[in-house]
Amino acid sequence: MRLRKLVAAAVPLPALLCLAVAVPAAAAPEPLVTLADNAAPLINSVRTGDVAPDRPITAALSLKLHDQQALEKFLADVQNPASPQYHRFLTPAQFNARFGPTQADVDKAVSFLGKAGATGIKVSGNRQAVTFTGSAARLESAFGTRIGTYHDQVSGRDFFANDAAPAVPAGVSDVVSGVVGLDDHAVRTHSSKAAVKPNAVKAVTPPVLKTAYGTSGLSATGSGVKVGFVEFDGYQKANITKYDSTYGLSAGSVTTVPVSGANYDSSPGDGQIEVELDIEVVHALAAAASDYVYEAPNSSAGELAMYQKIASDHTVNVVSISWGACESAEGSSAAKSVSSAIATGTAEGISYFAAAGDDGTTDCYRQTGSTAKAVDFPASSPNVTGVGGTQLTVTSSNTYSSETAWNDGASNGSTGGGTSTVFTAPSWQSAQSTTYRKVPDVSADAASGSGYYIYTAGAWETVWGTSGAAPLWAAFATLQNQVHGGGLGNLNPKFYSIGNGSSYATGFHDVTTGNNSLHGTTGFTAGTKYDQVTGWGSFKGTGLSGLIG
Repeated sequence: MRLRKLVAAAVPLPALLCLAVAVPAAAAPEPLVTLADNAAPLINSVRTGDVAPDRPITAALSLKLHDQQALEKFLADVQNPASPQYHRFLTPAQFNARFGPTQADVDKAVSFLGKAGATGIKVSGNRQAVTFTGSAARLESAFGTRIGTYHDQVSGRDFFANDAAPAVPAGVSDVVSGVVGLDDHAVRTHSSKAAVKPNAVKAVTPPVLKTAYGTSGLSATGSGVKVGFVEFDGYQKANITKYDSTYGLSAGSVTTVPVSGANYDSSPGDGQIEVELDIEVVHALAAAASDYVYEAPNSSAGELAMYQKIASDHTVNVVSISWGACESAEGSSAAKSVSSAIATGTAEGISYFAAAGDDGTTDCYRQTGSTAKAVDFPASSPNVTGVGGTQLTVTSSNTYSSETAWNDGASNGSTGGGTSTVFTAPSWQSAQSTTYRKVPDVSADAASGSGYYIYTAGAWETVWGTSGAAPLWAAFATLQNQVHGGGLGNLNPKFYSIGNGSSYATGFHDVTTGNNSLHGTTGFTAGTKYDQVTGWGSFKGTGLSGLIG
């Protein structure tokens, strides 16, 4: 406007009139739309300052799926034996065509990010997520919010976060469901714990697990099936080989799949024990399967990129997940974005199993120090089978004797369980009289008194936690993929149908004793059939196999 005034002073009036007609007024800025569910988790936190303007932040836009209602119907039909769609899973291309964001949607998002000065823009293979990097100053401008440094007064942890829910131009809000990564409040943790002395407890080994859980009678080894592992750290193949050779396991290949440039295998960190536990427990029951170890940065953007890659690659049939965060630390936007990626994989026939956590009904305790009731994500996602923990007792011949809910107290943990505050109850959980999703769905050995004997970091260790129970169920699902000749998708509808029917005792060990009260908070008590301590219980290998199909 200043330039136009100077020009106007130097020209005659008629010319000025022509000039006014020839130069259009500046377009009004496009209105901004605040993105729902995208507020940072700032409970019990105080702002301590501003993030440095030049600090690089890697984040991601999660793009909206099309026809969500039709997708929900498809996910129900594909698991309904009475439907013509039963087990007619989609390829990634078919999913994208029916439900995925269009290329035009992606172009809108990428254009917005480009104008905002973002770099390293990368679109996921299924077009559902766009990862990018920008300075804090540029992201503040792009999303209409300051980004500050915060101090969590309960855990003592410092983190950065957006002060307010982000906003985007109205035209972009039509295609974007959320922004993931404007805060680093959530750090995914693993549940496994190791004994100081390997012989301090009675540990379980492949022969014990196969006999106790009844998979020895299955004519399956996992051959031809591909298992994916969600990991935020690395492993050493020599340790896996040592475990396999010790127990005479003929194992398939183990391949690392880097995500967003992450590959920790040359120098694994504290999470090495988790990665090696996951792989070795799957080998205990289904050694011949091919393993794909997805490794991503431990960030919200890294997590989303990993789950989107698993779905878009469609390489694996089963996914084992032992890393998670309590829902409030994860944040609603991040949880829903990841859950959308998992729903995509489920529609393609992938089965997901996740640890339900090791802090009873107070899942945030180890992350934030809070004793408020909370559940672990992604176990709480409706398209994931949440796996709780038990204390397994076997006879001298390794046959099953009994199980009780795992609760070793504050020092060693207790099985997670409770009710989601993010996800509503799926239809197959309606008999449990709930408005919101309940967890866990099933359970298996996780106690220190019956820990998993594994080889990790060059030594034998006894490890416990629901981090061991989740890959055990993933191993069982791997055997089922081989037995039934293909992907099975979300097995929860089948498990709940069996649980609510007359064949329950054929497929499950009902765990009726124990509780998950911990950290001074009263939890739930195990009882007959389903409960929020051990779910439906643990699997009877051959029995449950005969009911799946």
